[in-house]
Amino acid sequence: MTSLPLDALAAFQAVAQSRSFTRAAEALGTDKSRVSRVVRALEDTLGTALLVRSTRSVTLTAEGEALFVKVSPLLAGLEAALSAVPDRPSLPSGEVCVTTTPDLGRGLLAPALASFRQRYPAVLVRVVLANEVVDLMDRGVDLALRVGQPGAGSFIARKVGDLEAGFFASPGYLSRRGTPTTMEALSEHEGLWPAPKKGQRSFAPGKAPPPAAVQCADFSLLAELARLGAGVALLPTFLAARDVASGVLTRVLPQVSLANAPLYLVSRPVKPVPPRVKVLREWLLQHLRPA
Repeated sequence: MTSLPLDALAAFQAVAQSRSFTRAAEALGTDKSRVSRVVRALEDTLGTALLVRSTRSVTLTAEGEALFVKVSPLLAGLEAALSAVPDRPSLPSGEVCVTTTPDLGRGLLAPALASFRQRYPAVLVRVVLANEVVDLMDRGVDLALRVGQPGAGSFIARKVGDLEAGFFASPGYLSRRGTPTTMEALSEHEGLWPAPKKGQRSFAPGKAPPPAAVQCADFSLLAELARLGAGVALLPTFLAARDVASGVLTRVLPQVSLANAPLYLVSRPVKPVPPRVKVLREWLLQHLRPA
């Protein structure tokens, strides 16, 4: 059985539809001479003329008409089948799973995902928010946003930037209680901060921090308390940035910048990287704004 190359059949179909080698070449994105050469080779393979060529027009022979009728639905079906294949490099699609902490998810990941979805609407994103480190291999997670250490294992880690923290309070609280100008003055205020973890440095060098009026490891809760005028909160600057810009919070002790913790984007060592994962990874590396 004679094997017919698909590009030759596609070229013949384009000429048969347009009745022109020039228009067929334009539709296929190639040059006229190549289309003519490919169709001529097809005729040689079949041992029959498919087209009647003249300086003014191109018409189909009876054999060409019969081939066109048979080939057209087959090529249309093949094109439909190829377009149904998900996650092609030209049009990434499918689901990508990302994990991070609740604070990073709300403050950093959400803005980047909003713009990403506008650019890649066929890529669906599943987000897993957890304070504990999620195992990328066990949970089928593609990407992880992690602070401090990227984690053990043969994962691929790219540094996004450094996180910093500072002290913030509402204008209403500061008008009632005054604005602290030194670290020592924090002991005279309602403190809103987490307790240092074991082995972690305190923000008060050489000693323990002042007792917190409200002690909590969830920065989102501390930020909400600060908005409500409950005290001076220790917050990641990315989490407080929007409130500072709108005047809801004010940074106090602006000369103090704490905890320059590295932020990493971690992915599984999968090769080749699926296009849907690749485009999201590159987007996050470009659009995450930790500072």
